[in-house]
Amino acid sequence: MKAKYKILGSVLTAFTLFTACNVLDQQYYMGDSSDQIFVNADKIAAASVGLYDALQNAEFLGGRAQIYVDARGIDVNPPTFFGNLSIFSPTSSDGTVTNAWQGAYRTIGACNRFLEGIEKAKTDGVITEDAYKNYAAEAKFIRGVVYFYTLNFWGQIYVKDSENLGVPLILVSYDGGTAFTEAVKVARSPIDACYQQIISDLKAGEILPEKRDDVYGGRATATSGAAKAMLSRVYLYKNMNDSAIFYANQVIGKYTLAKSTYSNFGAPETSPEVIFFVAMNASDNPNTNNSLGQHYGSGARADINVNPSFVTLFSDSDARKTETLEYSTAKKGWYCYKYRLLTKNWAPIIRYAEVLLNKAEALVKSTKTVNSDAIALLNQVHQRSEPNKVYSESDFADTGALLQEILNERRRELAFEGHGSFDLFRNGKGIPAGRAAATAPEITFPDNFFALPIPSYDMEKDEALVQNKGY
Repeated sequence: MKAKYKILGSVLTAFTLFTACNVLDQQYYMGDSSDQIFVNADKIAAASVGLYDALQNAEFLGGRAQIYVDARGIDVNPPTFFGNLSIFSPTSSDGTVTNAWQGAYRTIGACNRFLEGIEKAKTDGVITEDAYKNYAAEAKFIRGVVYFYTLNFWGQIYVKDSENLGVPLILVSYDGGTAFTEAVKVARSPIDACYQQIISDLKAGEILPEKRDDVYGGRATATSGAAKAMLSRVYLYKNMNDSAIFYANQVIGKYTLAKSTYSNFGAPETSPEVIFFVAMNASDNPNTNNSLGQHYGSGARADINVNPSFVTLFSDSDARKTETLEYSTAKKGWYCYKYRLLTKNWAPIIRYAEVLLNKAEALVKSTKTVNSDAIALLNQVHQRSEPNKVYSESDFADTGALLQEILNERRRELAFEGHGSFDLFRNGKGIPAGRAAATAPEITFPDNFFALPIPSYDMEKDEALVQNKGY
C-alpha cells in the first residue's frame, strides 16, 4: 500500500516493527499484531521493552540525531557524508533530513500505539491500574525525549509567546484505514504547544522508580531521575531558569560524577553518572554507516574530524584533551576519542555532568550575578579533569564572563554528545565565517536555516503543513 502521507506512515502502529534487540537482555515478542499483544500481560511487558528498540532508530536517536546537532555546530568540521545538512543548505528533498524526520515519527508512533493499547488493556482488566500508570509514564518519557530533539531540529529557537511553528504533535495512532485517506491532515503546532507537550510527557515520568532492577540499573531505561534531568534541560531551553534549577535540584545528590569523562562511554552500563543513554551492542547497533564510533573514530569511517579551534579550549593539564580527543598523525587532524567501542557504543542522551551545568547556567541567568553557587558547580565538573584549576569570583569581570565560561565548559565536557548547535542557537549565537570553507559567510543569529526543512514528500501530500521559511 502506498502511503498517502509519509508522516502518518511513519507512525503506523503494528508492533511488528519491534525487531530482535538484546539491549536489555530480555526476550520479547516479535511479529505479533496489536490484537495479540494487548490481551496478554506478559506480551505487554515485552512490548514495553520494544519501545527502546524503536528509540534505537538508526536514523535518529540511535546516534545520527546526536551527530547532526554537532555537525551543525562549530566544534567539528562539517562532514560531507551528511550532504548539505551540515552547511545549512539542505533542500526539502534531502534524503538525510527526510530519514531523520521519518525515524523520529516512527518512534513517536510506537509510543502512541503502545499508550492506546495499554489503555484498552487496563479497561479490559488485563493489567492493573498501577501497571498501566508505570507503562504509560515510560512510553510518555520516550515520546517526550524524541519530541524534544524533533522540535529543536525542525522548529526555530524558543521565544516566549512566539507565533513560530514547531512540529506536528501526533498523539494518536493511525491504522491502515485512516492513515491513507484525504480526511487526515496534520498541521504543525506552535512552539509553545510543542514544549507544553514535551513537559507534560516528561513530567509523567516523575512517578517512575529512581532505580531499575534491570541489568543496566536503569541507565538505559526510563527512571524518575531521567525525567527530572531532562526537565532541567527543557526548562533551560525555555529560559524558565527557576524551573530548570528546581528540576536540577531534584537530581543533584542522586547521582555522582564518574572517575573520568571517558568512563561514561567506555563502560556506560556501570557509570554512576549516566542518567539515560540509548543502549547498544554489536548486534543491534546501526552498523558502520550509522554508529557513533564509526563516524567519529579516526581508525574507522572517520567522517567527522574536530575543528582545531575546539582543541584550544583545553589546557594541556586537562585530562579530557587526551581522554576524549586524539590527534591522528596519519590523517593530520584531531578526532573525537569518546566512542572507541565503535558499534558497541551507547548513544548519549543525558548524564549528571550536564545537570550540574544546567543548574550553573540557570543560576547565572536567573540572578544576573557572578553567582558563587554557579562557580562551585562549574568547579565540580571541571576539577574532575583538571584538579588544580579552581575558578573563583575574581576570575570573572561580570556575569557575561561567567556565563561564557560555563558555556565553554559545556563544550569541553559535553562535546560530540548532541549539544553543539542547540547550545549555540538557544543562546543567540550564530556560526562564524569560514567554518565550512575559507569563503563560507557568517550565519548570524537568528537565521531561517537554523531550522531544517520539512521533507517535501509530506509537504506535497499534506496541505495542512507549512514549510519553514527560506525553503
